[in-house]
Amino acid sequence: MKKMTKFFTLALLAGAMVSCSTEDTAPSVQNDKVAVQFTGGINVNTRAAGVAWADGDRIGIFMTGADQSLSADAIKEGVDNVCYQTSGSIAFSPISGGKTIYYPIDGNVDFYSYYPHTTVSDYKVALNVADQTSQEAIDFMYAQAKGCHKSIPQVELKFNHMLSNLVLNVQPGNGLTEDDLNKLKVTIKDQNTTATFNLADGLISGEGNPANIQMKAVQVGKKYEAILLPTKSTTREIEFDLDNGHDAPFVWKMDSELKGGNMYNYTTVKLTRTDVELTGTIKPWNEVKNDNENIAE
Repeated sequence: MKKMTKFFTLALLAGAMVSCSTEDTAPSVQNDKVAVQFTGGINVNTRAAGVAWADGDRIGIFMTGADQSLSADAIKEGVDNVCYQTSGSIAFSPISGGKTIYYPIDGNVDFYSYYPHTTVSDYKVALNVADQTSQEAIDFMYAQAKGCHKSIPQVELKFNHMLSNLVLNVQPGNGLTEDDLNKLKVTIKDQNTTATFNLADGLISGEGNPANIQMKAVQVGKKYEAILLPTKSTTREIEFDLDNGHDAPFVWKMDSELKGGNMYNYTTVKLTRTDVELTGTIKPWNEVKNDNENIAE
């Protein structure tokens, strides 16, 4: 994804279910079958990996009979995790040497799609946020399109973020300088790192494998980000380590649950020799700001 700034409660799942486009363009036809023309938007204001598709971004696509739950029996025309990609625009096309998706001769169909394309087992995707090095690789998104027909070949897939994004903007406070933050590492303690996403119903389950997650340093000493699994837990400990050999790590206790589709953006994280002071927001991705002062001791 193009880098700019980069979650979605399950209650927003209905927003991922969109009808097919009514735009009238000339369809591609082969042996009386009409090719599906996919476009994809990101149904959010901001995202960690960027706000636009990048060249080569890949999605997985499934096509079922209309109003049928995603399953092997419901799949139409063999469209079962077919990989399409972008060329940097909102349009998707088959990967080189890949399958082109055509509508059935008769009947309406539904589409299920997700990003990034990966191996799918029993219509479930394994999620793992332990490694924050490439946030594009773990920024899981999901879309559905219902009631599509070959008479209108265009299908718009509106993707929604299914995970949560935490952003911390760090500043030196009393007793510290910017140079003191040159080796700063930020770690979220004891967080679930793996789970399973069910493509049929859009639900996350099986959270487990708790571990410490080191946040990605977007700009060392200044900005740190992490993509996390949603959780109702409001207890989480975040450690700020100057890694200078003498200062003990600062600790802040974040008292907010993590909702899928939300960005928790703390615009001011001030480290001092005695504590950490934070102000920020939580707002849609959905970015959620928190303007209260938060202190770590």
